[in-house]
Amino acid sequence: MCEYNKSCADEIDFTMAEQMHAAALQISKTCFDLKKLCVTFLGASMVLLIKLTDDKVDHSLFVVGLILIKGFWISDATAYFYQRSLRVKIDAKLLEISQRNNGDESGDATKVGACGALFNPSMTLYYVLAILYLGGWFGYIGGWIG
Repeated sequence: MCEYNKSCADEIDFTMAEQMHAAALQISKTCFDLKKLCVTFLGASMVLLIKLTDDKVDHSLFVVGLILIKGFWISDATAYFYQRSLRVKIDAKLLEISQRNNGDESGDATKVGACGALFNPSMTLYYVLAILYLGGWFGYIGGWIG
């Protein structure tokens, strides 16, 4: 096996890949924090709304909950989109380095579109919350919750 000597271009690309990786990790942490904030805001807003409506269930309870879920869902999906985009760029940089050094390895990160960002397994919390709120709202409209 021949010895690998890093070129200046390799060093620059490795540094860029490391910086993009650090940014992707920070975005990943932000996604998790958005999920925690969503649950916190939902809990606090529901308590506040119930107190404002004299301890009665109201349509506003479900509307506000769904608006909060939608807002956090879109924010989280946007962060997920940028995280995936960074991972694609990291793989491209590593592939460039490999090709410059007679390697033929290919990256595995695939591009993600808007629908892919909105509907992926990491958004399961938002699916479940939206289904619970919609179910509760239909229960309220049907007279089962009151």
